[in-house]
Order: sequence, then C-alpha cells, then structure tokens
Amino acid sequence: MTIGTSIVGTATRRRRSAVGALAFGALTLSSCQIFSTEIKNPNAVTESAIADAASAATSLVNGLYGSVNAAGNQIIGTVGAASDELTWVGSREYWNLLDVGDVGDPLNEYTDGMFPYVSQARWLSDYTIPKLEAYSTAGTLRNRADLGQAYFLGATVYTLIGENYEDFVISSDRTVNGAPVGEANMRRMFDSATVFLDKGLALATATSNTALRARVLGLRARAKFSKAVWSSLRAPRGFPANPLINDAGANADAAAALVAMGPDNFRYRFDAVTQNNGGYFSTGSEMNSRLEIRAGSRYINTTGAGTRPLDGIAGIKLIDPITGQPDPVTAAAIDECCRLSSTVVTGWTVTSAKEMRLILAEAALASGNTAEFATQINAVRAVNGLPAWTGTPSARDILIHSRSVNLFQQGRRLNDHYRFQIRADNWVSTRGLRPCFFPISYNERQQNPLTPQPADIRPAACR
Repeated sequence: MTIGTSIVGTATRRRRSAVGALAFGALTLSSCQIFSTEIKNPNAVTESAIADAASAATSLVNGLYGSVNAAGNQIIGTVGAASDELTWVGSREYWNLLDVGDVGDPLNEYTDGMFPYVSQARWLSDYTIPKLEAYSTAGTLRNRADLGQAYFLGATVYTLIGENYEDFVISSDRTVNGAPVGEANMRRMFDSATVFLDKGLALATATSNTALRARVLGLRARAKFSKAVWSSLRAPRGFPANPLINDAGANADAAAALVAMGPDNFRYRFDAVTQNNGGYFSTGSEMNSRLEIRAGSRYINTTGAGTRPLDGIAGIKLIDPITGQPDPVTAAAIDECCRLSSTVVTGWTVTSAKEMRLILAEAALASGNTAEFATQINAVRAVNGLPAWTGTPSARDILIHSRSVNLFQQGRRLNDHYRFQIRADNWVSTRGLRPCFFPISYNERQQNPLTPQPADIRPAACR
C-alpha cells in the first residue's frame, strides 16, 4: 500500500502519512493477533484442487516417482543385508540380525520402518493412476507419457512387494483398515503389475514411445519371471528340484524388450537425489556415511577397519571365473553404490538389457539348448569386455555368477539364494532352511485391527 503519492511533500502531508500508517497497522493487528492461527498458506493444495486439473498430472507422477524410489532404495538395502550382497559392520544390531538370516522378524527396525514407505508407494500408485486415466479419457491430459510412467511406477512397486514380502496389506481407503491379502495370494502382486504394464505397453505403442516401450517390456518380463520364481519357492513352500525358470511370457517379453532397448548396456535406473533417496533409512547413507553396512565379503577386500572397500581394483575380491581376474562387473557396481565416493545418494536399477539376456539364457539352459545359452550369456559378458564362456565352469555356475554380479543391489539375490540353495555367508545354521521373506511390520499389526499380532510373530516359514 502506498501512503504518500508525491515525491516532494509538506510536513503536514508527512504527518498525515504517519497517522495513516499507524491506522493501517492498528487495523492489521486487530484482524491478526500475535497468536492467531488464521494464516493462509499460499502453497497449500487441497485434493479437490487437482480433481479436474490435468496440469497437475506431471507433479503427481513426479511425487509417485520419489515415493517408489524411496521404497526401492530401502528394499535393496534390506535384501542386500539379508543376502551376501551387504554385511553388517556398525553398531545397529538389527542390521546384524538381517545379516545372519533372521529375515522374518517384524520387530526388526529396518524392515519395520521400511514398511510404511513401501505401503505409501503402493497406495500412491493406486491413487495417481486413476486420476491420470480420467484426465486422458476427458482429453485434458497434456502429456500421455505421464500416464505411461505412472503405469510403470505402479508396476515397479507391486513387483518389489511380490518378490520380497510374505504378506501385505492392500487398501485404497485412507480411513478404513485393510486386511492382509494372505500369503497364498501374494502372486497377485505380479498380476497387478502386469495389468499396469499391459496398459503402459498399449500406450507406448499408440504414441510410438520407444523409451517407454523398452522399460515397460523389461519390467513385464521381470514380473512374469519373478512370478514363476515365487511359484517355485512358495507354492508349495520349499526348494524346487529344478530351480531353472522357463516361462513363455517372460521369454517373449525379454526378447521384445531387447529389440526396444537397443544396446546391451541399456538399463532403467532410478536416479537418486537427496529429496527422494530416503525413507526410514537410506541405503547409501547407511553404507557411505554411517558405516553400518558395507558390500559383502564375497565381493570386496576391505580396509584394515573393515568398514570400506580398498581403493580401486584392489578392493575387488570376487574373481571372474573365466579370466581369473577381479570381476569388472563387480568393480563397476561397487563404484556406484558402496564407496565413500558413491556418496549417500545411490541409485538402483529396475530393468536392463542384461537382465533380459539372463532370463533368456536361463530358459535356454532349462530346455537343454546349450548353444542359445552360450549366445545369451556371452552377450552379457561382452558388455564388460569379458571373454566368451566356452563350457567351463558349468553352465549352471556361470549363470549363477552372472546373475549375482549383473543384478547386484537390485533386490534379487535373496530369491536366488533360496532357489539355487546357496546359503549366504553369514547365515546361522537355523536360518535359510526354508524360503522366508519380509513380514507385515510390527507397527502395522499394532495399529491395524485387521492384522492382529499372531501368537508367534514371525511368519510360519520364518520360524
């Protein structure tokens, strides 16, 4: 508000200006006392404000991306610690309990604290996708790629849940409690992911969006492959006599994904920034700042303190089984995730061309097609300039090695421990006797009357 309008004014005008200013201040104080809470927040956005605002679509998808990123970042940490990928070296005992194989304890602070963030990402995907679908139907969606990305993100979190949880709570209502889906129904997580990905693929095709097509096909291959793994380990519960997966749907998607992906070094990686790297914890921070965990002893040589890899190639312990030299795939992975120079904001890969070739290699091995197995496994090796596999070590052994290094810190290793019956290095003798995955968290069971605490808090498979 301008009180005086003249540059050159009389003393009288200046006095009148001062009186006006005091009067204005009095009016202001009368309408907003010192402790008044009647303050408008210009940044507040109500849910009703985005009901018909298609311009909000990109913001909704960006928020979903951050939520899924935080959930996945935590899952790769807990799966890593429960497998041989990461190991406990700090002071937080619950990392140690994961390290020795106590996967099913709902009181573990890391899996308990992680659960709400995974739940949030799952809920937010089921909130965001219908809104964008409604905008698209109404013809107000400005960028249809936003809807395709939402389908991809929703499928990502459903796939992660299916791969890593014994049971889960699915509810779309924020005020009404939901019941667990039940352990026997967890395969539906992969079905839900596939429904989203089917829609995403149709959209990618209709809009000639090759980048979207590549990652959607890649994730759909992963979801179908992981559903087959789930069935081999949990229906019925146990270790399969033949752990090799040969799923027609996964194979077809993997082959199609490779065409869309192009180069064999393609990957879709969740970028990490400070704003979306956290949750209850950040895996990068636990490794590279807090020094609670580090890369596992199978993979690295450590400093004298035992909390970090040695610098450079000297820090790589795992040997490529053909060259007999430190494994370059492991070296690249450790550089990205597990050194001080990696910082606390480390990303994670959800799908890649290497994974597609590993799916096809395993299917070929399962069907006895050694020539096709060699073609696929050697294409994976060629990305890192490694010489071809020609029969030694065994096909099974080179497959297991290739999966362990090329899918490092992508949330797959625990399933591979179980299906290939390879115990993690620090598991105690009473762990790993049956396939066991993360439980519904203790806090969820405390707060949700539809998920009461069982007499034995661990899932049956984890006792």
